[in-house]
Amino acid sequence: MKRIVFLIVFLFSASMLPGLAQEQGKNSYEIGAGINAYGLLGSVGGPGRSLGPGVHFEYRNSISDRFDLGGRLYYKYGTGQSAPTGGPTWGIVFNQVGAKAVADYIMRPEKVVTPYIGAGAGAGMMIEKASSGTTDTRYYGTIGPRIGLQIWRFRLALEFDFAYNMQYGFLSTETATGLSLSYIF
Repeated sequence: MKRIVFLIVFLFSASMLPGLAQEQGKNSYEIGAGINAYGLLGSVGGPGRSLGPGVHFEYRNSISDRFDLGGRLYYKYGTGQSAPTGGPTWGIVFNQVGAKAVADYIMRPEKVVTPYIGAGAGAGMMIEKASSGTTDTRYYGTIGPRIGLQIWRFRLALEFDFAYNMQYGFLSTETATGLSLSYIF
Protein backbone atom coordinates (compact mmCIF):
# COMPACT_ATOMS: atom_id res chain seq x y z
CA MET A 1 0.00 0.00 0.00
CA LYS A 2 2.88 2.38 0.82
CA ARG A 3 4.30 1.80 -2.66
CA ILE A 4 1.03 2.64 -4.36
CA VAL A 5 0.66 5.86 -2.33
CA PHE A 6 4.29 6.79 -3.09
CA LEU A 7 3.77 6.18 -6.82
CA ILE A 8 0.54 8.26 -6.91
CA VAL A 9 2.16 11.17 -5.04
CA PHE A 10 5.22 11.01 -7.29
CA LEU A 11 3.23 10.95 -10.54
CA PHE A 12 1.02 13.83 -9.36
CA SER A 13 4.08 15.90 -8.39
CA ALA A 14 5.84 15.14 -11.67
CA SER A 15 2.76 16.16 -13.66
CA MET A 16 2.72 19.56 -11.92
CA LEU A 17 6.29 20.49 -12.90
CA PRO A 18 5.71 20.83 -16.66
CA GLY A 19 2.63 23.00 -16.05
CA LEU A 20 4.64 25.40 -13.93
CA ALA A 21 7.43 25.52 -16.50
CA GLN A 22 5.26 26.24 -19.53
CA GLU A 23 4.83 29.85 -18.47
CA GLN A 24 8.59 30.38 -18.48
CA GLY A 25 9.82 28.89 -21.73
CA LYS A 26 9.72 26.33 -24.45
CA ASN A 27 9.03 22.63 -24.19
CA SER A 28 10.66 19.72 -25.97
CA TYR A 29 10.02 16.04 -26.45
CA GLU A 30 12.67 13.37 -26.74
CA ILE A 31 12.57 9.78 -27.89
CA GLY A 32 15.60 7.58 -27.52
CA ALA A 33 17.09 4.13 -27.36
CA GLY A 34 20.14 2.71 -25.68
CA ILE A 35 21.83 -0.15 -23.93
CA ASN A 36 21.86 -0.90 -20.19
CA ALA A 37 24.36 -2.74 -17.99
CA TYR A 38 23.09 -3.98 -14.64
CA GLY A 39 24.44 -4.37 -11.13
CA LEU A 40 25.93 -2.28 -8.35
CA LEU A 41 29.52 -1.31 -9.11
CA GLY A 42 29.84 -4.02 -11.76
CA SER A 43 28.60 -6.83 -9.53
CA VAL A 44 25.15 -8.36 -9.91
CA GLY A 45 23.61 -10.10 -6.93
CA GLY A 46 20.93 -12.72 -7.50
CA PRO A 47 20.34 -13.86 -11.07
CA GLY A 48 23.04 -13.03 -13.60
CA ARG A 49 21.80 -10.39 -16.04
CA SER A 50 23.22 -9.56 -19.44
CA LEU A 51 23.30 -6.22 -21.28
CA GLY A 52 19.89 -5.22 -22.52
CA PRO A 53 18.25 -2.62 -24.75
CA GLY A 54 15.98 0.14 -23.53
CA VAL A 55 13.78 2.90 -24.93
CA HIS A 56 12.45 6.10 -23.40
CA PHE A 57 10.18 9.06 -24.00
CA GLU A 58 10.93 12.32 -22.22
CA TYR A 59 9.12 15.65 -21.93
CA ARG A 60 11.06 18.73 -20.77
CA ASN A 61 10.29 22.38 -20.15
CA SER A 62 12.82 25.19 -19.92
CA ILE A 63 12.57 27.00 -16.61
CA SER A 64 15.40 29.34 -17.64
CA ASP A 65 18.14 29.37 -20.29
CA ARG A 66 20.16 26.93 -18.22
CA PHE A 67 17.62 24.81 -16.35
CA ASP A 68 15.10 22.21 -17.60
CA LEU A 69 12.52 20.16 -15.68
CA GLY A 70 10.56 17.25 -17.05
CA GLY A 71 9.40 13.67 -16.85
CA ARG A 72 10.52 10.41 -18.44
CA LEU A 73 8.81 7.11 -19.20
CA TYR A 74 11.09 4.15 -19.93
CA TYR A 75 11.14 0.47 -20.80
CA LYS A 76 14.17 -1.81 -20.38
CA TYR A 77 14.54 -5.42 -21.49
CA GLY A 78 17.06 -8.01 -20.40
CA THR A 79 17.76 -11.71 -20.13
CA GLY A 80 19.67 -13.70 -17.57
CA GLN A 81 20.10 -16.97 -15.78
CA SER A 82 19.48 -18.20 -12.27
CA ALA A 83 20.22 -21.52 -10.64
CA PRO A 84 19.06 -22.62 -7.19
CA THR A 85 21.70 -24.45 -5.19
CA GLY A 86 22.07 -27.90 -6.70
CA GLY A 87 19.20 -27.30 -9.13
CA PRO A 88 18.78 -26.69 -12.85
CA THR A 89 19.67 -23.42 -14.55
CA TRP A 90 16.67 -21.30 -15.57
CA GLY A 91 16.55 -18.65 -18.24
CA ILE A 92 14.95 -15.39 -17.11
CA VAL A 93 13.41 -12.54 -19.10
CA PHE A 94 13.38 -9.14 -17.39
CA ASN A 95 10.89 -6.41 -18.38
CA GLN A 96 11.26 -3.08 -16.59
CA VAL A 97 8.93 -0.09 -16.89
CA GLY A 98 9.08 3.14 -14.96
CA ALA A 99 8.63 6.89 -14.72
CA LYS A 100 10.81 9.56 -13.20
CA ALA A 101 11.08 13.31 -12.81
CA VAL A 102 14.27 14.76 -14.30
CA ALA A 103 16.16 18.04 -14.00
CA ASP A 104 19.05 19.19 -16.21
CA TYR A 105 21.55 22.03 -15.96
CA ILE A 106 22.59 23.20 -19.45
CA MET A 107 26.19 24.47 -19.53
CA ARG A 108 26.22 26.25 -22.91
CA PRO A 109 22.68 27.23 -23.90
CA GLU A 110 21.94 28.21 -27.51
CA LYS A 111 25.11 26.52 -28.87
CA VAL A 112 25.12 23.71 -31.42
CA VAL A 113 27.10 21.51 -29.01
CA THR A 114 25.67 21.71 -25.50
CA PRO A 115 26.94 19.70 -22.51
CA TYR A 116 24.54 19.10 -19.64
CA ILE A 117 24.36 17.40 -16.26
CA GLY A 118 21.23 16.30 -14.50
CA ALA A 119 19.50 14.00 -12.08
CA GLY A 120 16.30 12.03 -11.86
CA ALA A 121 14.13 10.33 -9.26
CA GLY A 122 11.19 8.04 -9.83
CA ALA A 123 9.64 4.62 -9.49
CA GLY A 124 9.57 1.44 -11.53
CA MET A 125 8.34 -2.10 -11.81
CA MET A 126 10.22 -5.20 -12.94
CA ILE A 127 8.47 -8.32 -14.20
CA GLU A 128 10.75 -11.34 -14.10
CA LYS A 129 9.62 -14.42 -16.06
CA ALA A 130 11.59 -17.64 -15.59
CA SER A 131 11.63 -20.57 -17.99
CA SER A 132 10.48 -22.70 -15.04
CA GLY A 133 7.07 -20.99 -15.40
CA THR A 134 7.31 -18.62 -12.41
CA THR A 135 6.70 -14.88 -12.64
CA ASP A 136 7.84 -12.34 -10.06
CA THR A 137 6.93 -8.64 -10.01
CA ARG A 138 8.94 -6.16 -7.96
CA TYR A 139 8.43 -2.43 -7.36
CA TYR A 140 11.28 -0.05 -6.61
CA GLY A 141 12.34 3.58 -6.51
CA THR A 142 15.17 5.03 -8.60
CA ILE A 143 17.51 7.93 -8.14
CA GLY A 144 20.59 8.88 -10.06
CA PRO A 145 22.69 11.37 -11.99
CA ARG A 146 23.14 11.74 -15.72
CA ILE A 147 25.62 13.53 -17.93
CA GLY A 148 25.35 14.16 -21.62
CA LEU A 149 26.05 16.11 -24.73
CA GLN A 150 23.41 17.60 -27.00
CA ILE A 151 24.49 18.10 -30.61
CA TRP A 152 21.81 19.94 -32.56
CA ARG A 153 18.72 17.74 -32.00
CA PHE A 154 20.56 14.65 -30.78
CA ARG A 155 21.42 13.79 -27.18
CA LEU A 156 24.07 11.30 -26.11
CA ALA A 157 23.74 10.52 -22.41
CA LEU A 158 25.29 8.34 -19.73
CA GLU A 159 22.82 7.68 -16.91
CA PHE A 160 23.00 5.90 -13.58
CA ASP A 161 19.74 4.60 -12.10
CA PHE A 162 20.26 3.32 -8.56
CA ALA A 163 17.21 1.22 -7.68
CA TYR A 164 16.11 0.75 -4.06
CA ASN A 165 13.19 -0.34 -1.93
CA MET A 166 12.38 0.05 1.75
CA GLN A 167 12.85 -3.63 2.58
CA TYR A 168 16.24 -4.41 0.98
CA GLY A 169 17.84 -1.02 0.31
CA PHE A 170 19.72 -0.77 -2.99
CA LEU A 171 18.84 -3.51 -5.49
CA SER A 172 21.52 -4.88 -7.76
CA THR A 173 19.43 -6.53 -10.48
CA GLU A 174 17.29 -3.42 -11.11
CA THR A 175 20.13 -0.88 -10.83
CA ALA A 176 21.34 0.10 -14.31
CA THR A 177 23.99 2.16 -16.04
CA GLY A 178 22.71 3.20 -19.44
CA LEU A 179 24.14 4.78 -22.56
CA SER A 180 21.46 6.26 -24.82
CA LEU A 181 21.08 8.22 -28.02
CA SER A 182 17.99 10.39 -28.36
CA TYR A 183 16.32 12.67 -30.87
CA ILE A 184 14.55 15.88 -29.76
CA PHE A 185 11.47 17.07 -31.59
